[in-house]
Amino acid sequence: MRDFLRFFLSAADQARVDPASVTVGDVPPGVVPDGYLYAPQALQINFRIKDPAAGAPRLLPLFPGAVRWLAEPGTPGDLPEPAAVDVTPAGVATWRTLGTLQVKVTQAAVEAGIREHGPGLEVQPNIAWYAPVQLSEQFLLTTLVGGLAKANIKSASAVIRPANAEWPKHAISRFLQGVYTPELRLGATAAADDVVAHAMPTVVMAADGAVTLTISIARTQPPQDGDAAQLDVLAPGLDRQHPLHPINGRMPARHAYRMLRPHLLGAAAADPLADLVLAPWPQARRYFAIKFTRTWQDVPNFSVLFPSRSAVILVEPAFSHTLEIPAHGVVYVPQNPAEDVGAEPPMQLFTVNGPPSTWMAGRPDAWRVRSATTPIPLATAFATQVILRRPLREEILADPVFPAPGGMRCTYMSLRRATRAFVDHRLTGGRLTHERASTSSVTTGLMTAAWDAAHAALLTNNRPLPEASPGKARDLEKIWRKVFPDTVPAWDVDGTGSLDRAVEFDGGQMMYALWQTIESVLAANGTKRNFSNDHVGCGASGAIVAVGLAADYLVKPPHDNPDPAVLDANVADMLSVPTPGCVLQFWKRRDDYQRERERNGPPVDYGHSPIFRTFMPPGPGGAPTGIIVVDQFGGNSQCPFVGGRIKWGAHEQEIWIAAQWDD
Repeated sequence: MRDFLRFFLSAADQARVDPASVTVGDVPPGVVPDGYLYAPQALQINFRIKDPAAGAPRLLPLFPGAVRWLAEPGTPGDLPEPAAVDVTPAGVATWRTLGTLQVKVTQAAVEAGIREHGPGLEVQPNIAWYAPVQLSEQFLLTTLVGGLAKANIKSASAVIRPANAEWPKHAISRFLQGVYTPELRLGATAAADDVVAHAMPTVVMAADGAVTLTISIARTQPPQDGDAAQLDVLAPGLDRQHPLHPINGRMPARHAYRMLRPHLLGAAAADPLADLVLAPWPQARRYFAIKFTRTWQDVPNFSVLFPSRSAVILVEPAFSHTLEIPAHGVVYVPQNPAEDVGAEPPMQLFTVNGPPSTWMAGRPDAWRVRSATTPIPLATAFATQVILRRPLREEILADPVFPAPGGMRCTYMSLRRATRAFVDHRLTGGRLTHERASTSSVTTGLMTAAWDAAHAALLTNNRPLPEASPGKARDLEKIWRKVFPDTVPAWDVDGTGSLDRAVEFDGGQMMYALWQTIESVLAANGTKRNFSNDHVGCGASGAIVAVGLAADYLVKPPHDNPDPAVLDANVADMLSVPTPGCVLQFWKRRDDYQRERERNGPPVDYGHSPIFRTFMPPGPGGAPTGIIVVDQFGGNSQCPFVGGRIKWGAHEQEIWIAAQWDD
C-alpha cells in the first residue's frame, strides 16, 4: 500500500519551527492528567513558531479514520443544539472550539496498511488523541459541512440526511457535542487525502508562537476473553472515548511514530522537527517491549484481565519500574540515554501486582507446563513473551452459566465446564468460553497447534453441547488424554502386593474414570490397579487430586463407616473450608460412600459432582446457612443447611468431599 501515514506537521510548517525551542518528553507512567485528554506514554512536544502572524500550523493526524471532537470542559463557548447553530463566522465565535481531536481507524484497508508499514511494531495502533487542538472557522464551515463525506445524522425524532437543508446545522451541532464522527478518507494519491486536501484543525498557538502538543496513541478493540463492561468497572464514570479508559490499550506515541517513520509522510531526513522528535537512541529515550499473552502461543491478545494488573520490572543495576499492563498486553520499559548509555541492560520481570496470577516465559510446550510466580529474565533484542494465567479455580467460574438442560448429567456438566476452563487456562486464554457458539479461527488454531484438528473440533462452537447426551463426556476424556498422556503407576489396592493389571491407563483415562465413578473400571481386576484407594469414590475431587491438579483434598471424611460425629465434622468443614471453583462430590448415603471406596459398587442411591460457587448468607449465629453450587441445572443451586445436614434438592446428603484446583 502506498505511504499514507503522516507526521503531525507538514514539511512546510516544520520549517517554521525554531529548532532551539523544541523539547520532547513522555507523560510519565502513573500520571493522571488534568485538563485536555491525554494519557501516560503520550508524546509531549513544545516548540515555537517563528512567524506566528502567519497563523497556527494545521494538525495532521497519523492515520485516516473517524474524527471525534472532545470539547474541553470549562473553556469558552457553547455546544449548541441544531436549531441554535448559526452557520456563519459570527456563529463560530460562540462555539466551544478548544479541546481534543480523536481519530480512530475504521477501514480494513487502513488497518492492513499500518500492519504493512509497521511490521516491527509489537502492537498495531488504531486510535489517537491530539490535544490541545483548535477548531478553525475554515474547518467547521468548509471542511466539515462540504469537504468531507456526508453521512446521515440521527436526531431525537428523525434521521437527517445530507440532502436536507438543515443538515449543516445538525452536522456542526453533533460534531461539537462528540456525536457525529465524519471520516477522513484516503484519496487516489497522497495529495488527494482528505487530511491535506481540506483545511484541518490547528494546534493551539500563543501570541508569541509557543505551542504545546500532546499525542496519545493506543490500540482499542472488543476484548477476546470477556465483555467490555468488565473494563468499564475498572474506570467508573470514564467514557470509553477517554484515552485513560482501559479499553484503550496505550503505547508510547514516540515509539509508534519512530517505528513507522520509514513510511511517514513529512518525516524525511530533511524534515527538521521530525529529526528532533524522533531522534534515535542514544540521542533520545528508547523502549524495550514485553509481550504479555493469555494464550500459549504468541498471537495478538486483547484481554479484560490485563488492565487490573501491573508488571514490576527490574533493570540492572539500579532501576525498577512498575508499569501498567494494557489490554493489548505489550508493556514498554523506557530507558533514557543517561541510563547506561549504549548498554543492553539485564532486565527481569520480578512480579505481577494485582489480582492473583501466575506467569511463565513463552516456550514451545507452554500449554503442558504449570506456571509460577518466580522472576523471569527478559530479552532486550526482542519482545519476550510472558504467558499470564489467572488461577484455574477462577477460570472454572468464568464460563457463563448455561441454560438448564437438567437430567442425569452432573458429571458430564461439571467435566465439560472444567475441561473448557482448563483449555482456556493453559491454551486459549479465555477465548473458548467467551466465544461460545462461534469459535474463531485463532482459537481453533491454538488448540490445533497443541493437539490436532480432530481434537480441536471436539470443543469448537460450544461443543460438546450442554444438552448433548452424557455419553459425549467421552469426547472430553480425549482432551484430558492429550493433557496427561503418560502411563499412571500401578497400585497395590488390596494389600496383596500385586501390581498386575491387564490394561495400563494414561493419566487422562484415570482422571475420567474417577470423575465419572465408573464402577466397572474401578473395581475390575484388569484395571483397578490403575487407581489409588485414596482417590476412588471421591468423584471429581479424587480425579483432580490424582493427576496433581489439586494439592490435596479440602474436605474428605474417612470411609470406614463414619459415625455421626464424623458426619457432623464433615458438614462443619463444608460450611467453612471450600473456596469458589473447587469441585465437589457428595453421596446421599454414607454406606454408598463406603461401598464405592471399597470398590463394591454400584451405589444403592446416588452421588453427585457439582462445583462450589459460594456460601449462602449467614444465619443468626454468623455461620453460612448453606452452600451454592453449579450443577446440571445451569443456574446457582442452593444447598441449605437444615437439621444438621446439607440438603441438595429435597434430600439430606451424608457425605461431602471437596478439592480445589492448584494450577
